[in-house]
Amino acid sequence: MKKHGLVLLGVLFISGCAPQNQNNNLQKQYADLANCQEDNITMPKQMPHSKKEFAEFLSKEALNASADQFVTQKRIEILQLVGWDNSVADAITTCGATRKSKLKEIGSNVFETMKASTKDTEERRALVEAYSSWEAYVTSQTPLAKQDFDSKVSYYKNM
Repeated sequence: MKKHGLVLLGVLFISGCAPQNQNNNLQKQYADLANCQEDNITMPKQMPHSKKEFAEFLSKEALNASADQFVTQKRIEILQLVGWDNSVADAITTCGATRKSKLKEIGSNVFETMKASTKDTEERRALVEAYSSWEAYVTSQTPLAKQDFDSKVSYYKNM
């Protein structure tokens, strides 16, 4: 009888801890999903000085924006699987928007530097169009915006 009592107490003790462990895991998952890393978006170590370098900069940053969008979508999907929490969803979307804004701010600074050093009016027009299409793509992430960006940045790079 004592054995059965000890086993019963052991089972009750373990089953009582299970919800606590599950709740701790859920809170850890929420914290991981809400974690935002903005500090890895920085100005380039070396500013672009040529059309080719600027085109490469824009292409690289467009790829980064696309990756950020993918990560945001996956985090939302994971949140749906582990259990929806409005504050975590807000943190995820705010992080994506903050990263996008920071990326656009850096892009704007690099663009202004390139624009100031571009004297030819036709080249300057192509520069403005390439940057504007990049900015539109980073904002909307649509296939049409990507196609327009690719076309305009190629024109600028090859002129």
